[in-house]
Amino acid sequence: MATTARPNVLWLMTDEQRPDSLGCYGTPFARTPHLDVLAASGTLCRTALTPAPVCVAARAALLTGLRPFATGVSHNRSKFASKPRFLTECFAEAGYATASFGKQHYNCPFGRAFAEERLLVLGEAVDYFGYKKGYRHEEFGVVQYPGGPDSRWVLAGRYPEDAATTPEHGNVDHALAWHERHARERPETPWLLRVSFNAPHTPVTAPAPYDGCIDPEAVDAWFARATNPLAGDRPRYETEHLRGDYAGSQRLDAAQLHALRRCYYGCVSFLDAQFGRLLEALRARGALENTLIVYLSDHGAGLGENGLLQKQSFYEQVVNVPWIWAWPGRIPSGRRIETPVETLSLLPTLLAFCGLEVPAGLHAPALAEDLAAGREPAARPVCSEHDYGTRNYRTGDRLALVRDGTWKLTRFRDPRDKTRFDDDPQGSLYDLAGDPWEQVNRFGDPALQDVVRELTEKLDARDREIYGPPRSGSE
Repeated sequence: MATTARPNVLWLMTDEQRPDSLGCYGTPFARTPHLDVLAASGTLCRTALTPAPVCVAARAALLTGLRPFATGVSHNRSKFASKPRFLTECFAEAGYATASFGKQHYNCPFGRAFAEERLLVLGEAVDYFGYKKGYRHEEFGVVQYPGGPDSRWVLAGRYPEDAATTPEHGNVDHALAWHERHARERPETPWLLRVSFNAPHTPVTAPAPYDGCIDPEAVDAWFARATNPLAGDRPRYETEHLRGDYAGSQRLDAAQLHALRRCYYGCVSFLDAQFGRLLEALRARGALENTLIVYLSDHGAGLGENGLLQKQSFYEQVVNVPWIWAWPGRIPSGRRIETPVETLSLLPTLLAFCGLEVPAGLHAPALAEDLAAGREPAARPVCSEHDYGTRNYRTGDRLALVRDGTWKLTRFRDPRDKTRFDDDPQGSLYDLAGDPWEQVNRFGDPALQDVVRELTEKLDARDREIYGPPRSGSE
C-alpha cells in the first residue's frame, strides 16, 4: 500500500499486558490517559491474539511473521537454529534507520533484528525474584510467588527508588537520545523505532505515586464478576504443571491477590506516563507529523482467574493483547475492530503501510488496507501455539489454540501428524458468548463433540496452509 512519503514507524511494546489494563478497552478504574488518547486518535483492535502466550516465542514470531513451530522458537529457552529472515531487515534494505530500546528477548545467536539495539530490562533496585541493595520487602508491600527458587516471582511491590531510575524511564531517555542524533545526522532518512518495556511483566513494581493510584474497591468489583465456580475437567497441563510450582493462584491468600492486582494496574498507569513522555517529546520536535504509531504487548497475564497467574495458558487474559494503530489522515480515528485478528500480522501490515513489498510465505495477512478503509477484516479462524519445554513438561509437543467466532478450542496437536495426539484427553473448549470468563470447560461434553471436531478440522486446515500436509493420517 503506497504512501506519498514513506512514514516513520514508532513501535511501542510491553510485556504481559492485558487489554483490560487500559481505559480505552472499557476498564473504568484504569488510569491510562496518554494511551487512551492514542487509541481515540486511531483504531483499536478489540480481540488480537498473540502467536504464543510466552515471551520469546511470541517475539520471535512477530519479528519473522512465522508461527513458533515454524521458526523452531516455541518456548522461552528455545533459540533460532539458523539465521532467520527478520522482517525489520526489509525496512533497513529500503533505507530506514532501525533501532530498538528495552526488552529484546527473541533468542537469536546469529544477529540482530534492528541495526541498533540497547538492552535494558531491569533496573538496579529490583530483579525478577527480589529487591536489591538491602531493601526490606515488608517495607514495600512485596508479594512473591511461594514456589521454588526459580519461581519466586515478585508479583507486586512499590518500586523503592525514584521513577527516574526505572528501566522504563531509561528506555525513553535512550530512545529520545537516539532520535535526536538521527534527526541531526540523517534528517532525510525515515526511521523504525521500537521502545519495548519489560513491564508490567514481573517484577511488577510501580514507583510512587502509581503504586497507590488505583481504586482498591473498583479492582475487587472488577474481579468479582467471575462468580461461577470452575466446572468441567481442566487439562492436566494446568492442574499438574501450571498450578504446581509455577503459577497456581491457590498459593496466595485473598489479600495478596488484591495487592498484586492493584499493583499491576498501577504499574500500567506508570507505563502510560512514560509512553506519554515519549510521545510529547517527539511531538514537540515535530517528529510525529508523518509517523505511524503501533502499540501492542507480546502476550497478556493471568491475575488469579481460573486459578492461574502470569502466562503460558490460553485464557483470554493471557492470549488476547491490546493493539492500537494511529496515523492521522491515514488510519481513521475512533474506530474499533471487532473481528478477531492475530498480532502476527504486525510487520506485514507495517510493511504494506510503508509501501514496501510484503514477502511471500508469511503466516498472517497484512491488515493495512482494512485499517486504512476503517472496515472489518475478513473473518477467519485465528490461532496461537507453544510448548511447555521451558520446564520440561511435554517438551516439543505443540499445544495449539484455534478460535472461530466465539468458540475457542485448545488441544495438543502435531501440525505434521494429525493423528499423533488424537487420543489425548487434554484440551479445553469454551463458548465466549455464554461464558466470557471461561469458567466451564466443555471439551468433554458429549453434546459438543461435533464442535470439537469442527474446530479441530479448522485448526488442521490452517496447519496445512503453514506446515504442509501431514506425514500420516487421513485427509
